[in-house]
Amino acid sequence: MAKIADEKHAMEDKKIENISDDLDEVDKVATCSVEEETAVEGSGREEGRPHISFKTKMAVLALIMMFESYLFTLIMPAAVLAYINAELGPDPRYPWITVTWNLGAAIIVTVGGRLADIFGRRWFLITGAVSAAVGALVGATGQSIPQMIVAGVLFGFGGGFQEMCFACAQELVPNRYRFATLGVMIFANHISSFGPLLAYVFVEYSGIGWRACYWWCFGWEVATAIMLWVFYRPPTFNTMHEDDGKSKWQLVKELDHVGLWLFTAACLLLLLGLNWGGVSYPWNSSHVIAPIVVSLVCFIALACWEVYANLKYPILPPALFKKWREFSSLLVVCFVAGMLYYSMNVLWPRQSTLLFLNSTDTIIRGVYANMVSFGTIIAGWYCIGVMPWVGHERWQVVGFMTAQTALIGSMASIGIDNKVQAIATVVAVAACNLPPSPLSFGMVSLGLDDQRDIGVAVGLISTFRLIGGAVATSIYVSIYTSRYATSIVPTLQRNIVESGFKGQFHMLLTATTTNTPAAYAKVPGINEQTVQAAMLAVKEAYVGAFRVVYLVAIAFGVCAIASALSTRSVKKSNKSNERAVVLETERETGKV
Repeated sequence: MAKIADEKHAMEDKKIENISDDLDEVDKVATCSVEEETAVEGSGREEGRPHISFKTKMAVLALIMMFESYLFTLIMPAAVLAYINAELGPDPRYPWITVTWNLGAAIIVTVGGRLADIFGRRWFLITGAVSAAVGALVGATGQSIPQMIVAGVLFGFGGGFQEMCFACAQELVPNRYRFATLGVMIFANHISSFGPLLAYVFVEYSGIGWRACYWWCFGWEVATAIMLWVFYRPPTFNTMHEDDGKSKWQLVKELDHVGLWLFTAACLLLLLGLNWGGVSYPWNSSHVIAPIVVSLVCFIALACWEVYANLKYPILPPALFKKWREFSSLLVVCFVAGMLYYSMNVLWPRQSTLLFLNSTDTIIRGVYANMVSFGTIIAGWYCIGVMPWVGHERWQVVGFMTAQTALIGSMASIGIDNKVQAIATVVAVAACNLPPSPLSFGMVSLGLDDQRDIGVAVGLISTFRLIGGAVATSIYVSIYTSRYATSIVPTLQRNIVESGFKGQFHMLLTATTTNTPAAYAKVPGINEQTVQAAMLAVKEAYVGAFRVVYLVAIAFGVCAIASALSTRSVKKSNKSNERAVVLETERETGKV
């Protein structure tokens, strides 16, 4: 009997073991099923569409308004710069009204982004809107060029914080909607894209002239500050640090103070040197060489410090730069994109005025000044209707960089009689230039290992784009001015041979500097045929000068194409329903 009982117990144990094995198998199958389902959900193909609350939508709208305000402070003062100098000058320092905007924004967008990653974003953005509003008020009531430069400084300081909107908007929405959100923000540029034309309308028809531009900016900035105050409530400092329990003072002490000052000094000195070169001082002067050399030393010291110092919160996380395909290569792409975009904003108004624009009609001048913005409007439609949905971000970037490099090269063939070609090409270049930026913002943010670095990562993209613009503006302006200076003399001599000019050549050459009928009328012995020949010589000399600039730009474009080819499209699994942060107002109500 005992033997039978033992056999019975053994059989029962065997059954239990088999059942246990079956349960383990079921658990494995269930686990695999869950993993497969998660993978499918991550791909964004079968996962249910996440709900975006009204509060989140209003917060994103506040950020869109902030971006529009930021663009108005960038575009409108630049459009009316000559009118400001005519009323409050003449003062050779007047270009610094807009130069200071680039200086401030390029530095603040990265520094502010990193600080916002650590301390929270809300008050930094509100500070940006308030600073820009004060700048607009200073500019609207300005009575001197130095006062207008102060307005530009305030615009740049505020603009740097405001350009953080791309990082702020992305972290509020599900990952799968990040590119769509960026597309909406770019599409909303339809309003600010008419900024240059609107500025000329204010000059022509408003009783206060160019000051109306600053009042317009003031209204936008105030409205933006109110919208941010009411609707934009991202995680507070306490929410962000509820796990580590650190106080603000502890984090201040742990900040990368050395890196902060090295980065600020390096960017500031580089931009100052580039903006002084060929304008305020000769390129071979110590005023230009010294800042650029010291800035390079600061950049090298910064790199060594960030890599080898044991930092808890580095201003430039080394881990980001190690990710070449997801981050560093995109910095190169955006640097060159900035070179092409910002240089076009400088070159095209000059080129169109010299070669094609003979009318003194203010509105016509505004239309020509708006050509680059017309291209951004076209790009906005692409960014909202195509960019988010086709995927393959790498090939989108490669395609756009290739197209704009080819189009920039074609600008070298433009002559005096090619106005239609020039206009069409400029619009097309601008349309191709814009999409790589939102594509880069999304690619960088979705490629991060830690979403808490999104502010500094996206901020660096903006900084490199702005610095690229400053570098290109300096290089290109230097090229076409020096090229023009060497070609105007032989061109003018050749053109006036059969015009019957009996006066002194050097006086005629001096008159070509302003190239106006009034200037030529002061030249003794001149006649109408000589005037026409001199004006044609100026155009021909500039055609050759701009041709060299555009040919040089091709080389930079090729570098960008090579970098774009080394990037990596966003993994489908990264386009999930996850959100980086939740608004405090949603957290309080439990409706996330």
